[in-house]
Parts: sequence; structure tokens; C-alpha cells
Amino acid sequence: MAETEHHSYLRAPVAGLLAWLVPGLGHIYLGDRSRGLVLLVAITATFWTGVAIGSVQATVAPHSRKLWFAAQLGSGGNAIAAYSLHRLVSPETATSPKQPVTANWLSAEVGVHYTGVAGLLNLLLVIDAIVRAERPTVSLRGRAWAKGVT
Repeated sequence: MAETEHHSYLRAPVAGLLAWLVPGLGHIYLGDRSRGLVLLVAITATFWTGVAIGSVQATVAPHSRKLWFAAQLGSGGNAIAAYSLHRLVSPETATSPKQPVTANWLSAEVGVHYTGVAGLLNLLLVIDAIVRAERPTVSLRGRAWAKGVT
């Protein structure tokens, strides 16, 4: 019984962490595979579409777009990967003297909005995964709630 209680205490934080790290993974962890896959594709496609529209150099810019970068961090692993890519191709870290790539203003703004909205939507999914993890599960015996009622 103590092992079951210990597992139930870890279920919500693990689901929330997984949902933040990879959109939809928290729902997959909780057993809702179809919802998790739809969320994974929707949030990830939205984020990377924004990066493709605005370029990784103009879209994921933590120094010039601090609040938008905070919103982008809501998408977890996507934002970390995009920031790593930004650092890799950033003119400040490049060893060769290249001209910095500048994006069209409108496309950069659209890209920032796509990625920021994807991050904020993923924060809602993190909350949803935590709430779903804290719900009592239905027992197979008599459809009674598993909170000790059999």
C-alpha cells in the first residue's frame, strides 16, 4: 500500500515535467496516447513552423526578446533545442567572419509569435497533465473509485 501511495505522489510531478520537456509526453505517460500524440504534433509543429518562418537567429533571441523567450521556454525541449541551434549559428559564436543573417521584420515577428504561443499553450498542457494525474482512477472491480473504495 505504501508503494502505491508513493507512486501516486510522484505521478503528477512526473507527468508535469514530461509534459513540459516534450509536449504531449505527460499525457502519453498517463496512458492517453492518442491525446498525447495529437498534442505532440500540434505544439511541436507550431513551434518549429515559427522557427522556420522567422529564422532561428531572429526568432529565438533571449537578449533582445526576453519576454517572448520566456514564453518560448514553455515549450521545454523545443525551446532548448532551438536556443542551442541559435547559439550554434549565431554570428557572435561563429569563427568565420560572415555577415549576420537578417530576417524580414514581418516574418521574424510572425515566427516569434508562433513560438511564443506554442510555449504558452504547452504550459496549459502541463497544467492539464498535472490535473489529470491527480484525478482518482477508476477501479476495474465494480467501477468504484480507487481511493480505497472497493
